[in-house]
Amino acid sequence: MRLYCLMMLFIATVVTGQERQFDIDILAETFGFDEQTPIAVDRDSLIQACPSRDCIPSIDTPEFVSSDQADFVADDDLVLAVALNGVLKAYPTKILIHHEIVNDDFDGEPVAVTYCPLCGSGVAFEGKLDGEPVEFGVSGVLHESDLVLYDRNSETLWAQVTGAGMMGPKTGEQLQEVPLVMTEWRTWRQQHPDTLVLSTNTGFDKDYTVDRYADYRESDRLFLPVSASDARLHVKKVIYGVMVDEQPVAYEAEWLKSKGEYVESINDQMVEIKYNNDGSVTAANPNTGKNYPVKRLFWFAWYTFHPHTLLRMQQPSAGS
Repeated sequence: MRLYCLMMLFIATVVTGQERQFDIDILAETFGFDEQTPIAVDRDSLIQACPSRDCIPSIDTPEFVSSDQADFVADDDLVLAVALNGVLKAYPTKILIHHEIVNDDFDGEPVAVTYCPLCGSGVAFEGKLDGEPVEFGVSGVLHESDLVLYDRNSETLWAQVTGAGMMGPKTGEQLQEVPLVMTEWRTWRQQHPDTLVLSTNTGFDKDYTVDRYADYRESDRLFLPVSASDARLHVKKVIYGVMVDEQPVAYEAEWLKSKGEYVESINDQMVEIKYNNDGSVTAANPNTGKNYPVKRLFWFAWYTFHPHTLLRMQQPSAGS
């Protein structure tokens, strides 16, 4: 809780234009980055938000319970869910807001499950670099309000929303995504009753009943300024973002759920996007079978990283 309060104090000073200094410069003193370090973004856009690296501790030895033992998860709680190698696991966001990263394993396949409460984004990545298993941690800096990961092998910084290497030895490389679903617990559980659920027995003394981001999700304020914005949707409106080759497309979540599925042509590519019974959203070319990764996140976060995105949304009714 103390680290959280420090982070909130720092964010408040950024928003009000004041300066907040930490005793340690994470980039210089922890990672050893200097002017010669490869970097793909403006260094000034990497904002230190913690007094130290790993100030938000990742879960590296996760424990799980069966779905009928997960009485700590309410029906309408959001979970991140991954199905891989015949194993199904759900990660309640009420736990993830305290950790942001779970380094896990799916029958021998390492996976990093990540959640950024500021961007409302959940993304899973392969837990391998150069064919070797790797764990990820919270770097302690933010970029465009987004969680910045670091890998514990090369100590490169990675953008959570895009999976791009931002600073360090692997700058310019790309993490490989693993399909992930973000949906309400009741929806996932009804379709997948055999799912495992991340336990509150994490090894950390945390109050997982406290949702410290509830007010943030409902407000129109951001904790940090971003470089691009668009007023067509509320900044925290939930969208599903898809990259169709090089063209980003955003689908308003409520609009897509009401339709069930939608087919369109984007740059001569047919795209069929579906809202499925278990809360997953899939996008594919029905002619070729090619699948496109789908991310669920806040509108502002998608637009900030993809300002040339197309937007599919409910159109205002006449006279409104």
